[in-house]
Amino acid sequence: MKKFKKLAYIVLIVIIFVLSLTVYTNATKDDSKSQKEKTYSEIKYLESKLVNLLNSMNNIEARNYKVSVSETTEQSTKKTSDSNSSSSDSSGGSGGGGEESSSDSGSSSSSQESSGTKQDSKKFELKSEGVLTTTENINWDSVKSEIEVLYTSLPTITLDLYQLDINKDDILNFNKEFDNLTTIVKGDKKEETLKQLSKLYDYIPKFVQNATDEEGDKALSETKSNIFKAYSKLDSQNWNDISNDIKSAIDVYSRLITNTNISADKQYHISKSYIMLNELQNAVNVKDKSVFLIKYKNLIEEFNNM
Repeated sequence: MKKFKKLAYIVLIVIIFVLSLTVYTNATKDDSKSQKEKTYSEIKYLESKLVNLLNSMNNIEARNYKVSVSETTEQSTKKTSDSNSSSSDSSGGSGGGGEESSSDSGSSSSSQESSGTKQDSKKFELKSEGVLTTTENINWDSVKSEIEVLYTSLPTITLDLYQLDINKDDILNFNKEFDNLTTIVKGDKKEETLKQLSKLYDYIPKFVQNATDEEGDKALSETKSNIFKAYSKLDSQNWNDISNDIKSAIDVYSRLITNTNISADKQYHISKSYIMLNELQNAVNVKDKSVFLIKYKNLIEEFNNM
């Protein structure tokens, strides 16, 4: 009887231990998954900021129209008038001893004042933002401001990247390259800024590789990296290198075409983007910057729909 109780006690301890271990393991997995999802969302935030900065170098908007706000000043005039009184004093004495005095008898005077006040108002206007209708002037103040704001997020993102199985050198080098970007931007140098932004984006696929299990997201970030390499070389007119970058993008993206584990709705956008990516290669053959930018803009917008 004592042996039975002892055995039952041992079995109970084993069961409790196994249950505790299972609960702990599941909790650890949930925490790990939560951390992974958090880090991935931060990588996507960082990616979106880099893409916006890249696009700003050619004033490319993610939509065809934007609301323009301008200040207008209107002059309003206020008039005030004062009615003056007229006075007439007369006195007469009886018996020929009369004396009459008057001070500007019958005279009257009036004055008018006008005071101007300025009223400020805002004018909202819908402006076309196509490639062919936009100006080439870069808003460097806005670019510098965006970069400075990103510095406030980098420490948190860096810390979370370290929590994943990401190469530590890649994390450190990204931060160094971001400092280099700041130095370059201070000089308002377009071509160098584009190259540096492209170099920075090249780290995004490396980060995504360990932050998600979605093969589609991995392939898409790698495809974009090749496209941005080509985009950064437009001003140099190095069409051979641009062509090679686009071909690399097509090779990577073609993996998604043969992926059977993608929903029908998403597959439609993938197929459409694949056609647009090949059209971008045709734009390279034309060797015209505007044609390339139009197709590039449409392709990036289609990627955003995926």
